[in-house]
Amino acid sequence: MTLFSSMRVALMLLLIPVAASAAPLDDYYLSKFGERAQLARALSTVVGLEAEPAERCRTGLYRSLKRDFKTLEPATQKALAKYVSRPTLENVRSYASPGGHFNIHYATTGADTPVLTDTTPANGTPDWVERVAQVFEDVYASEVTTKGYRPPPVSRYDVYLRDLRADLAYGLTSDDGAFSSGVSVGSYIEIDKAFTDSIFTVNGLYTADQMLQITAAHEYNHAIQFGYNYYFDLWYGEVTSTWMEDEVYDSVNQLYSYLHNYLPLASTISLNRGLYQSSEYGRWIFNRHLAESHGAGMVKAAWERLATMQPSGGADIPMAPVLDSVLSTSYGSSLGADFLAFAKKIYTRGWTSHANETARIPTYTVAASYSSYPVNVSSLPGPSVTLPRYTFAFYRFVPSPVITTFNVMINKTSGIQTALFRKANGVVSEIAPDTGGNAYSVIGFNALDRTTDEVVLLIANTTDVDNHQANFSTDGSTLAVNDPGVAAPAGGGGGSGGGCFIATAAYGSYLHPKVAELRAFRDRHLLTNAPGRLFVLLYYRLSPPIAGVIAQHEWMKGGVRVLMVPVVLSVEHPAWALGVVLLLVGGRAWLVQRRKPALIRVPR
Repeated sequence: MTLFSSMRVALMLLLIPVAASAAPLDDYYLSKFGERAQLARALSTVVGLEAEPAERCRTGLYRSLKRDFKTLEPATQKALAKYVSRPTLENVRSYASPGGHFNIHYATTGADTPVLTDTTPANGTPDWVERVAQVFEDVYASEVTTKGYRPPPVSRYDVYLRDLRADLAYGLTSDDGAFSSGVSVGSYIEIDKAFTDSIFTVNGLYTADQMLQITAAHEYNHAIQFGYNYYFDLWYGEVTSTWMEDEVYDSVNQLYSYLHNYLPLASTISLNRGLYQSSEYGRWIFNRHLAESHGAGMVKAAWERLATMQPSGGADIPMAPVLDSVLSTSYGSSLGADFLAFAKKIYTRGWTSHANETARIPTYTVAASYSSYPVNVSSLPGPSVTLPRYTFAFYRFVPSPVITTFNVMINKTSGIQTALFRKANGVVSEIAPDTGGNAYSVIGFNALDRTTDEVVLLIANTTDVDNHQANFSTDGSTLAVNDPGVAAPAGGGGGSGGGCFIATAAYGSYLHPKVAELRAFRDRHLLTNAPGRLFVLLYYRLSPPIAGVIAQHEWMKGGVRVLMVPVVLSVEHPAWALGVVLLLVGGRAWLVQRRKPALIRVPR
């Protein structure tokens, strides 16, 4: 066997396990629900690693599993059956809350038994169970009675106390599959039995009672969402439930810890991106902006509008158009205008509510800072940016001893809006642009005068279309820009929420990790340049009918997954893939060189 043939065989042997492990959706759900993760967690405990932080909730995961359950293999369905039905507790007892709105179900034996502060209660109900019931009644009074949200379509709501430590979750809300009318559906809640573990109290920063309070506020808001419309966009469901925690229990303030998952990455994570690295919990801050600008009723109005809508093809209803419609018709604004105002507020820190909590909100994150002038195409980092939908970036300019008046010119595509701020002696003011809106001037920029602390340029993509561009300079030079030729795929919550039709058909769901990796590659490396956008545009035009055929035949799905292995490997391990290509090319060249006939020298 030649060297080149051996290399090809070795490469195929490396690919076989990858192809074999690419079962449609089974691996994804098995790993997510811990059936294959328990050993890893046990090992991490043995070697003394820190426990993983608990998730805010698993509502989206449970809803997705129920939707995809019939497509899973029988063995997978058997392993995960307990997650698509109501929990079964050992020697279960139930306690009706004082206000009559809730039934609290708890175990009296087994792992789910709550920690009892009174082991022999006079009335037969443990104190902690009574406390849970009272907290949920308080949440009902706040969210339904005071704030006016519509309660879930059930006569008495069921809450189950479970040991959720192994799930690393505070709680979850799951639909019961019984639609009361139209798109409204009932649901039930599961929360941790005690919240005493350090993963819930964040190593003692919060009490178990505080975590109970905000979890109840969060999960019951999900129950309200299911009652409005089962097909709610998951990212906004988490945004609203997390925001609601602080509206009901203002003194706990645990939700501020989630902001670091979003604000430092706001130039890459779209406001309406789907569930992504827990950033959806940090995006609650946008609802605070809406409430401050238009009143808290604006958020409720969005959910009430959603309640009047029907899904298309069984897909979740994108929330960005709903927000834009409500803002336009009822508040004289738009989602784009409010997103720009929100981005400005991140820099100016002009928050008007929860005044004693403003310091908990992170300050703006700089995309690039300049202190050497002029700033132009030769500067490092380059003064240009390509932004996904509903994202923003800040650029900082430090006063110079040789410049008195600071001028900046911007060239941008149609979806970009900008703002310029000057901070002088700690006071921020917004600078008006010139009549064309593409240039700004700041007098008093000389560092020796010490009248200006910094100048900051805000660039925001205020549309639902990915990859709008902008570049800027301080010497009047700009680069050409081109409006993006491909609109962001609709549905699924934005950002990287769809469009990989063939991969989705092959792997069974857009939730599959392999599909997510391909979407991320598309967003980062294809939609950011003209040739890549052209390729994506052609793919969007040609692939849907092909994907439709693949989705109907299991043997086609398996074959396409095998064919896609090199692509997936290249996306996951670009350096490794490049090394393999170079090795193969080098090996081929070596073989060609060996096969060349030897030159015969003829003596003269």
